Amino acid sequence: MSLPKIILARHGTPAWDFTTPISGRDLANWLEGERDAALQPIQRPSAELAQLVRSASCVIVSPLRRSIESASLIAPAVVPLIDEQFREPPLPCDIQSPLRLRPGIWTWLARCAWFCGWSAGVETFKAARKRAAEAARILVSRAEAHGTVALIGHGLMNILIAGQLRTTGWMGPRFPRPRHWAFGVYVH
Repeated sequence: MSLPKIILARHGTPAWDFTTPISGRDLANWLEGERDAALQPIQRPSAELAQLVRSASCVIVSPLRRSIESASLIAPAVVPLIDEQFREPPLPCDIQSPLRLRPGIWTWLARCAWFCGWSAGVETFKAARKRAAEAARILVSRAEAHGTVALIGHGLMNILIAGQLRTTGWMGPRFPRPRHWAFGVYVH
């Protein structure tokens, strides 16, 4: 068996409106729509990512539609393991502002506030880091037992998992790139 390898990949782009301004009050509804959106049909992963995922002995996804559909697109013959541990940390969205901004600005502001301690009833940053540590342990255990493991996950959670992997001696990018279909490879 080859050296253990973990691929942390971000899902494809959801077919959702990221440009029309919304009010802060509408952020929760916008996030719900994004969560349930299918993938944009025109975007495809790189051939390199597709090859890495298809060669993995285990493919893991979060329970979010964009993660599951991304795995299906890359490796249609593979039945992925769906695990709640790998879902993206939710955004606090109890924002009462009538100000209309692009959704990306609202999500950036909410995530910055979340990093600073505002969770407004959702999982805290501290709890998400703890969950990422457990997610990393799951990936390491599977990689050590089976070789190559691929996670089709989410931008921030992949970054948190990567940090955990690196602190335990895995080598790979400090931060997996956050763009859709980007990935990082980690070896031990």
